[in-house]
Amino acid sequence: MKFHIHPFSSLVIVFLSCLLFIPNLGLVHLFDWDEINFAESAREMIVSENYSQVQINFNPFWEKPPLFIWMQVVSMKIFGINEFAARFPNAVFGVLTLVYIFNFAKSVFKGHIANWWVLAYLGAITPHFYFKTGLIDPVFNFFIFISVVQIYEAFKKYSLNLNSNINFFKAGVFTGVAILCKGPVALLIILLLIFSIVVSKRMVWFFSIGNVLLYGFTILIVTSVWFLPETIANGPYFLIEFVKYQIGLFSQNIAGHQQPFYYHFLVILIGCFPISLIAIFGYKKNQNYIYNENLFRLFMLCLFWVVLILFSIVKTKIVHYSSLCWLPLSFLAAYSIENFSNKNQKFKFIYLVVIVLFGLLISSAVIALPYIMNNKLGEIIKNVKDDFAVQNLLAHVSWRYLDALPGFVLLFGLIGAVVFYFVKKDKLKYTFGFILISVALFVNLSSFMLVPKVEAHTQKNIVEFYKTLKNQDCYIQNVGYKTYAHYFYAEVKPLKMMDRLNLIRQKFYGDNNVKYYLELDENARMQLDNIEKDWLLNGLIDKTVYFVAKINNQQNLDKNPSLEMFYYKDGFVVYKRKVKK
Repeated sequence: MKFHIHPFSSLVIVFLSCLLFIPNLGLVHLFDWDEINFAESAREMIVSENYSQVQINFNPFWEKPPLFIWMQVVSMKIFGINEFAARFPNAVFGVLTLVYIFNFAKSVFKGHIANWWVLAYLGAITPHFYFKTGLIDPVFNFFIFISVVQIYEAFKKYSLNLNSNINFFKAGVFTGVAILCKGPVALLIILLLIFSIVVSKRMVWFFSIGNVLLYGFTILIVTSVWFLPETIANGPYFLIEFVKYQIGLFSQNIAGHQQPFYYHFLVILIGCFPISLIAIFGYKKNQNYIYNENLFRLFMLCLFWVVLILFSIVKTKIVHYSSLCWLPLSFLAAYSIENFSNKNQKFKFIYLVVIVLFGLLISSAVIALPYIMNNKLGEIIKNVKDDFAVQNLLAHVSWRYLDALPGFVLLFGLIGAVVFYFVKKDKLKYTFGFILISVALFVNLSSFMLVPKVEAHTQKNIVEFYKTLKNQDCYIQNVGYKTYAHYFYAEVKPLKMMDRLNLIRQKFYGDNNVKYYLELDENARMQLDNIEKDWLLNGLIDKTVYFVAKINNQQNLDKNPSLEMFYYKDGFVVYKRKVKK
């Protein structure tokens, strides 16, 4: 297959996607944890000029390789250290993803699947929204998907008895790049996909030992760009800890996000509205497509189920862990729309009823939200037992009735879809077009109008507090909860803020204190952190300390006579401890 670029259509996609993804990227602060986590790692690379290791609080951070962080570093060098720069790489890859899937689909499929695929991705809630975030997954998914395409091309060549080494080489390059984005899970996904394809095709082994060796060797070469210089410079310790952490993410609830097995099924069903429903309803195989077209459908089905089942088994569960499902799901939705539009499968009225009812629940909730926040908040609070959540809800946020606009846009789209279903029943493209375009507009308006309100209720004021400390020489200690916000927004400096704490490490662990600290196991580090916390609370401090806690988990800070309450707002409380003269 020759990959043809369609210049005019590609330029239209670039223009529209830039219009949708780039404006207002810096409208709200980065969200705790993951957005701030990655942006802080990029900031610390710039401050420390250590570009080989990912760090948090200027200590090694084992969870992620550096490629996405490097992209954020480049962006911050251009735009400054801010929210826009942290999110800009994903906006760029949003554009690249849509251009790639359009041109690929044009090269493989007849009809309008390419157009529907782009619109399906834009017209789904979470897939669209995540291109406006500072998370790794959109970049990771892009490189994994290109690897999948190369495996697909290799299978086609096998059926024609052609050499597929070039495809396994390309797959190795992009898998290696994906590993540098997010870790060895990239290789695991590709291997599971290949296995599922072999099983689905009744044990057709479409690759040779030579293909496998070439694929593995290419991955090794690509990933060595990072791990080889790192190992030569600092020894194998960092990489060993990195691999151990990756294994821990699968086997344990390391990140504190344990959810039931069905969690990602619900995330995709609800978060990917309406394409999740469209893909379910249009499940039938189109017999009018040739072998290669339906072979790709099989690849997408296998990729979807591999990712969904894998991350349902994994102990740590976060919404974006299953985000790789969004590419095959959006394709399957486009495939279904093309089936329905060409009458290869009958689109039953009950399908439209389910989609509209689902959409009505979402639009009604958004339309009702300003009214509820302005008139019914007191009644809601009476039923909330969590004091911190109550204070979040009571945050001073100006909810206008205009904020219901995203909900009305979605409602208008649903009504339009029903009208066109009856008026132009023979042209279902209008029905699907109305639904998908209205959801795309809904996501954009919500990110502009609703997300700032959500942030104001959850973290805005405490982030603004951290920003007031960025020019102060002080200690900041969060108590009873995990956060990265103080690192990024107070602009924590390397060593200068930790020099007194390093003296404690030296007291307990000898002259080689910093290196020894990094080599401690998790339990020993927790003990040492407790020693540091105790010193900040009760020891002979050399500069002011700010303790930040949630109102429902202050861990006796309010009973410590050496602390004074310094700040209290929206469920967060800050205590200050001054240096005794």
